[in-house]
Amino acid sequence: MTIGTPRLHQQNVELFAKLNQEMKSLQEQVGSGKADLKLSENLYDISKLSAAEEKKSETDQFMQNAKRAATDLEFVDLALDRLQNLTMNLQELAVESANDTLTQKERARYIQDAQMLKKEILDIANQKDSFGNSLFGGVSGKKNPFVMDSKGNVSYVGSALTREVPVSPSLHVKQNFSGQEIFGNIGSGAAKTSVFEMIDDFISSLKSDLNGGTSSNLLSDGNSVDLVFPSSGAEAKIEFTLDTGATSNKFSNTIYGNDYSSVVTQINNLTGSTGVSASVVSGNRIRLQGSIETLNLNNFTASNFDRDQSNIGVIKDTGTSTVIEKITENRLQHGSINTKITEAFEIFASARAEVGASSRRAQENEAAAQDILLTLEENMSEIRDADLASLLTQLEFLMTNKEAAQATFTRITSKSLFDFLG
Repeated sequence: MTIGTPRLHQQNVELFAKLNQEMKSLQEQVGSGKADLKLSENLYDISKLSAAEEKKSETDQFMQNAKRAATDLEFVDLALDRLQNLTMNLQELAVESANDTLTQKERARYIQDAQMLKKEILDIANQKDSFGNSLFGGVSGKKNPFVMDSKGNVSYVGSALTREVPVSPSLHVKQNFSGQEIFGNIGSGAAKTSVFEMIDDFISSLKSDLNGGTSSNLLSDGNSVDLVFPSSGAEAKIEFTLDTGATSNKFSNTIYGNDYSSVVTQINNLTGSTGVSASVVSGNRIRLQGSIETLNLNNFTASNFDRDQSNIGVIKDTGTSTVIEKITENRLQHGSINTKITEAFEIFASARAEVGASSRRAQENEAAAQDILLTLEENMSEIRDADLASLLTQLEFLMTNKEAAQATFTRITSKSLFDFLG
């Protein structure tokens, strides 16, 4: 086959262009230190690199989530620490005020202190983290998950679900708490109450000259005594215990329309064993009579609890309407309030322990994510980084080939027809 001069020139131009392109690619890889990966030659490495980059992105997000969770939990821990301190202050007030000889001025001082504690606790309950998210609002996104109405009653308008964030493929960590879980979880069942209601009960117990939930001897001034029960409204369940020293009987009745005749009937059914009889004076006023030495009433509860009205008035001079003693509903007794304060403290303490455990998990997963990122970066570098020794060898080989091709082309093109005729 005969090759003409134009074709020879074209072939060498293409050869030199290819060599120059390959040398340029090698020089760029040497300069950047990064391998030039091609689908036609490095499909497996490209696939591994893509998977590693995806894993790196996911792991980096987990690490950022863990950092955020740890920061949020620091705010929650500080808030719970303050709540524990305020609860201890409330307990001190309850202990100091459990004194029947307090003057009205002293009661007013304790009431003021309790009201201040309530406001401080409400302020903490509505506290936010550095991003403006509520610490005790759950996932609601409410600016203030706890609201106070014009009467001073506090209600929760946040969510019952807590906000969580993934810190690993299989682990989520809390970022905050539901306010219902922390502030509205005192007691159990139908008797469950909130921290704010507990403080309101404490304040109510200080506003009236109430006893500790157990009456004095009801028959100390004679053989009869009148008891003024709270208004039942349409319906209310009333419970109390009468103690004669020899016997103790619990009475439980559902009262309709302020008709306490069922209570009278129940008391009279036990007259033979107690020596106490009863009669309705009018409405919710009942007269007890007996020739026994001692009669006490305690453990009083009312289903339609009202802090200002739920008590039993004692009238020992039955010819008058002078109430000389009020028997508190169980919720207003010092012992009951102290128990609830202790339970509130324990709830805060348990939540703080949970915060500590969650914070440790977040920090551990952050450290684990950092280790994974380092390993991934090393693996990715092995794929992306160029082998300089191999590249320099290839570059030297290409330069030698180019020089040889140039020399051959020069010798061939320098010949003329006269050289062959000579």
